[in-house]
Amino acid sequence: MYKIILNPFAGKGKAFRSIRKIEKFFNKHQMQFEMTITDSPKQAINIALESANKGFEYIVAAGGDGTINEVLNGIMKSNNPEEIKLGIIPVGGGNDFIKNIDYPKKIEKQVKLLRRRITKKVDIGQVEDYCFINTLGIGFDAQVAITYSKSKTFDGSAGYMKAIMKTLIKCKSYPVEIQINDISIKGDKLFVSVGNGKCCGGKFLLTPDAKIDDGVFDFCIIDKLTRREIIKFLPKVIKGKHINLPMVTMLKGKEIIVKSDEDLPLYLDGEIPNLTDRKNIDIKIIPKMINLIVQ
Repeated sequence: MYKIILNPFAGKGKAFRSIRKIEKFFNKHQMQFEMTITDSPKQAINIALESANKGFEYIVAAGGDGTINEVLNGIMKSNNPEEIKLGIIPVGGGNDFIKNIDYPKKIEKQVKLLRRRITKKVDIGQVEDYCFINTLGIGFDAQVAITYSKSKTFDGSAGYMKAIMKTLIKCKSYPVEIQINDISIKGDKLFVSVGNGKCCGGKFLLTPDAKIDDGVFDFCIIDKLTRREIIKFLPKVIKGKHINLPMVTMLKGKEIIVKSDEDLPLYLDGEIPNLTDRKNIDIKIIPKMINLIVQ
């Protein structure tokens, strides 16, 4: 039995328009399922938690990256997260996470994939009580994500670009002290990106070499830039061609600690967590934690 948790607001309504199609293909392929449609933010966390504790072995997140994140956090709060198999029907805007795996674009093929129940163990990240499966950002890109989350019209890459333009008005950098492995980095930084996966914002390859099952994060740390420099920088990030630029530091590690004298904006998987301490942020990887249904 599959538990489908669908966020109808994902993709600015794209997920809602996909409900009948999802039901059709599950029935066509004789797959027993129960679908719950969320009606408020964070509700998918509790639904996933309850479903896991009730004995659902296969829990499917139908929506965007935020929906996947909520379902992941619900699974992680359950009694048996290691036994749950996480499935995905990506009907959101950017759908960044599935860019890490070879995943079909059509819903019927996605349902067929879920029917095969082939899984691989993938890593997740954790900060305080929040987990993430794709990317976490601190600084400018987090402020972009916050602006994007408030948008009522544009979605996906177009919405993210609009959010970037709005965030550029202030173009704020952040004085931080960063600890990775035995390396200490200090100074004004535009942002710090923590990549379990490689893509964010619909098409930005900030950590292009990241792999979701290699047991380490990829870190991308960007020095303070002017507005003009940021605009010139963006096309390189889209292609993942920024990693050797002088203002970029790329590292790998299992943990990163970011400290500042001021509160730092942070996002994970497109969601904005309510951290208890935004001045001392400790992010760790949990290797091979989640069973992900893949090709």
